[in-house]
Amino acid sequence: MSTYNYVVTAHKPTNVTHSCVGNFTGPQELNLIIAKCTRIEIHLLTPQGLQPMLDVPIYGRIATLELFRSHVSNCLVVSIERTNDIFCRAMGDVSDRIGRPTDNGQIGIIDPDCRLIGLHLYDGLFKVIPFDNKGQLKEAFNIRLEELQVLDIKFLYGCPKPTIVVLYQDNKDARHVKTYEVSLKDKDFVEGPWSQNNLDNGADLLIPVPPPFCGVLIIGEETISITRAYGRVDADGSRYLLGDLSGLLHLLVIVHEKDKVTGLKIELLGETSIASTISYLDNAFVYVGSSFGDSQLIKLNLQPDTKGSYVEVLERYVNLGPIVDFCVVDLERQGQGQVVTCSGAYKDGSICIVRNGIGINEQASVELQGIKGMWSLRSATDDIYDTFLVVSFISETRILAMNVEDELEETEIEGFCSQVQTLFCHDAVHNQLVQVTSSSVRLVSSVSRELRHEWHAPTENSINVATANATQLVCGRILVIFSLPDLELRTEQHLGGEIIPRSVLLCAFEGIPYLLCALGDGHLLNFLLNTGTGELTDRKKVSLGTQPITLRTFSSKNTTHVFAASDRPTVIYSSNKKLLYSNVNLKEVSHMCPFNSAAFPDSLAIAKEDDNNAYYCVGTAYVMPEENEPTKGRILVFMVEDGKLQLVAEKETKGAVYSLNAFNGKLLAAINQKIQLYKWMLRDDGTRELQSECGHHGHILALYVQTRGDFIVVGDLMKSISLLIYKHEEGAIEERARDYNANWMSAVEILDDDIYLGAENNFNLFTVRKNSEGATDEERGRLEVVGEYHLGEFVNRFRHGSLVMRLPDSDVGQIPTIIFGTVNGVIGVIASLPQDQYIFMEKLQSNLRKVIKGVGGLSHEQWRSFYNEKKTSDSRNFLDGDLIESFLDLGRSRMEEISKSMNVSVEEVMKRVEELTRLH
Repeated sequence: MSTYNYVVTAHKPTNVTHSCVGNFTGPQELNLIIAKCTRIEIHLLTPQGLQPMLDVPIYGRIATLELFRSHVSNCLVVSIERTNDIFCRAMGDVSDRIGRPTDNGQIGIIDPDCRLIGLHLYDGLFKVIPFDNKGQLKEAFNIRLEELQVLDIKFLYGCPKPTIVVLYQDNKDARHVKTYEVSLKDKDFVEGPWSQNNLDNGADLLIPVPPPFCGVLIIGEETISITRAYGRVDADGSRYLLGDLSGLLHLLVIVHEKDKVTGLKIELLGETSIASTISYLDNAFVYVGSSFGDSQLIKLNLQPDTKGSYVEVLERYVNLGPIVDFCVVDLERQGQGQVVTCSGAYKDGSICIVRNGIGINEQASVELQGIKGMWSLRSATDDIYDTFLVVSFISETRILAMNVEDELEETEIEGFCSQVQTLFCHDAVHNQLVQVTSSSVRLVSSVSRELRHEWHAPTENSINVATANATQLVCGRILVIFSLPDLELRTEQHLGGEIIPRSVLLCAFEGIPYLLCALGDGHLLNFLLNTGTGELTDRKKVSLGTQPITLRTFSSKNTTHVFAASDRPTVIYSSNKKLLYSNVNLKEVSHMCPFNSAAFPDSLAIAKEDDNNAYYCVGTAYVMPEENEPTKGRILVFMVEDGKLQLVAEKETKGAVYSLNAFNGKLLAAINQKIQLYKWMLRDDGTRELQSECGHHGHILALYVQTRGDFIVVGDLMKSISLLIYKHEEGAIEERARDYNANWMSAVEILDDDIYLGAENNFNLFTVRKNSEGATDEERGRLEVVGEYHLGEFVNRFRHGSLVMRLPDSDVGQIPTIIFGTVNGVIGVIASLPQDQYIFMEKLQSNLRKVIKGVGGLSHEQWRSFYNEKKTSDSRNFLDGDLIESFLDLGRSRMEEISKSMNVSVEEVMKRVEELTRLH
C-alpha cells in the first residue's frame, strides 16, 4: 500500500520571478538577488561574471522582493504568499484572515525615503507598515482602498509625504491612475496631487521616475506616457530597459532639457528571452530573468552587430519552467529514466532532456581517428599540472604536450616504445613513468625521459590489461602484481576461468583499496584488495551497460572518482564506505583520462565515436475567441516511416482533447466533460480508423485520465478525483467512487491498486484510497482522503519512473517512485515508503524542525500544512525529503544532538538518510 510517501526535490526551481541589484553582502560588494518561487539566490558581480554566493530555501512562495537602504543598513524585504508574512531584519504576520485575496497577486512596495512599507494583499485594503527612526518596523495598519481591481501600485519619488500612484480598472474595463498621500498620523489616505483617466486599455505597469523628473511612466500595449509628480531631489533617471512578450529589448529614453521633460524616445536594442524581470548590473551588463525561457546575462554594446543587435548574450541560465508536460524514457533499458520535458512558452518553448548524473562541459577538442586509449602524465611527481597526454592507436603511440601558447603539440618520450599500441600508462614514485604494452612493462624517468627498467611478458601469456597506482602495478590475463619502483614481482592472482577482464583498475575509496575489473559485456566486478598479500575478497558485480568498459581514476574536490567509459558512461565514487554509481551527460565514451593543465585545470580528456537514431496519438482543440471551452477537436494518429511522422488516421471530437491514454489495446480520451473509449478498427480497404466504443459523462471538465487494469482514474477541473471501471461484457464505463472534496485538479496519478495521488491549484498534494470490498455501498462510493501535504508548487504532470539506476542490492532498490514536473521548473520525486521506514523518518523530521529554523522565522510545519480557501489541516502521511536530507549538511554537534534524541547513532541516521538520497 502506498499510504506513506516521501517528497523530495531532484531539480530546484529555475523560473525567475523577481530580481534586484544593490550592495547587500557588503558596502563594496554589488549583488544580484534572484527569487525563484521558494528560493532566494544571492550572486556577487565580479570581473569574471556572476559568482553564486548563497542559495536559500524559503518556507513559502515569494510574492515580492525589494532591496532598499534603510536608516542604518541595506535591507532585503520579502513578502510571502498564503501566510502573508513579511520579513527583513524584523519579521511578522501581516495577514488579516479576512478579505478576498487579490486576483493579480500581492504587491509590496517601499517608500523611497524609507518611511514605510506598503502591501496590497486583499481587494479594497492597503496595508501600511511604518519605520521608526532606528529603521525598525512599527505596528501595521490598514487603509481602505476604493479601487478594487488594482493592476499596479508604486511609491513616487521626491514627495514631502509618502505618496502612492494606483493603476486600476473600473467595472467597465476602462483603466485609470490615481494618487494618494499616506497620512501616518491619521492612518488614512489624503487625495493625491493628480489623477489621469482613460488610459491605454493595455496599461498594466507603473515605473516611478527618480529625480529630477519625479514622475511615473505608464506602460501600455500601444502607448507609453509619463505623468509628472511634485517634488525633486538630485539624481538622473532618464533611461529604462523594457522587455515585451516577443522577447524584444527596448531602451526608453526620457528626452529633457535640464529637468524639463520634452518627450519620450524608444529604441530597439535586440532580442532576449521573454523577460519577467530586468536588472541593470553595471558597465552595460544586464540580467534578464525569465519565467518562459532561459535567464540570461547580457551586455549592451555601443555598436550593433551584423544583424543590427546591440545585445550580446554572455551567459545562459537554464530554466525548465513552465514544465507543461513530460515523459520518462529509459533509452538504455537499464532502469534509469531520462525526463523529456515540454518546457517554456511562446518563442522560448523547447523540448529539454534531463537526466540525473554528472555534467561535463567541453572546453576544447581535437579530431583524432581510431583512438584506443589515453593517459595524462607529469614531468615530476610533485608537479601541480599534467605535462603529457599519451594517445594510443592500433599500431602506434603518440605523445602530446601543452606548449607556451596553451596548445597541444606532438613531442617524444624516448624511453617509451612508440611503434606499438600502449595498453596503460601511469605516474610512478621517484619521478618515473610506466608504459605497458602487450609484450612488456617499461619504467621511464620522467625527468630524463630515458628507460630505467623493463619486464617482458612470457610469450604464451601476453598482456591484455593493466592498472597501477604510484607503488603497485597489476597486469596480464592472470593478474601479475608488481611493486614499484623496480618492477619486483609480488604475486600472481587467478580470477577464475570465466572472467576475461577488458580493463582493470587499482584505486582507494575513503582509504579502502579496491580492484575494479571490467568485462567485455558491460559488467563490472569490484574486489577488496589486501595490499600486503594481494588477496581479493568481497566480490560484487554490477551491470553498467552492454559494451566493453574502460576504467580510469580522476580527482574531484580532492576525492577519488572512477570514470567507466562505455556505451553508458558512469562515474563511480564512495560515500559512507559504499560504492555509488552515477551517469554522466554523454552518450558513448570510448576512452577518458584526467588532464589537469594550466589552461584547462581539473579537466577530463574524452574520446567518443556515436550517432543513433508504433503509433503516436495527438489530441488537439479548435480554440475560438467566442467560446469559453472548445467545442471541436481532433485525435491524430501517426506512425513513423523513414524517420518521418506520417498521418494514418484522424478522428473529429466534440470538444478539446485534454488527455490520452492507452487502455487494454484501445485509446482512452478525456474530451471536455466526457471520458471516451475508442477502438482501433481495420477497414475493408486495409486502412485503419478510430471507432467510438463507449463513454462516461458527468464531469465538469475532465483534464487527466490514468488507467490500471480495468480501473480508470479521472482528475476533474472542479470535482477532484473520480474512480471509473470498464465493464468488458457490457462494453460500458461506470463510476465506482469519487472524492467529494471540491479540489480543482492540476494532475492525477495511480500509486497502486487502491491509492491515487492528486495535485490541485492551491499547490497541495493529497492521496485518496478506494474502500475495500467489505465496506458498505455508501463507503465504497466514496474515496477516503488518507494523505495531505502542501508542496508549494503547481504540478502539471505525474509520471511513473526513476531518475537513478536502481541497483538490486540497494535498500531502496525496490521502492516505487513517481516523478513530477511543475510550472517553476521543479522536477521532484515521490517515493512510497514502508511503514517502519516512514515512522523513523517522521521522527527525524520532527527533530529537524527543532534544530533547523526557517529564514525569517517562517514555520516549516505551517508551510507544509494542507491549505485551500475552505480548510487548513496538518500534513499527514507525507514527509519533506528536502528537510530530511538537510541532516547530511549539519555539523557533527547538531547531528549528535538529533541522533541522541532519537536514541540511535549518528552513523545509523546518516546511513538511512543517504539511502533515500539515492532515490534521486
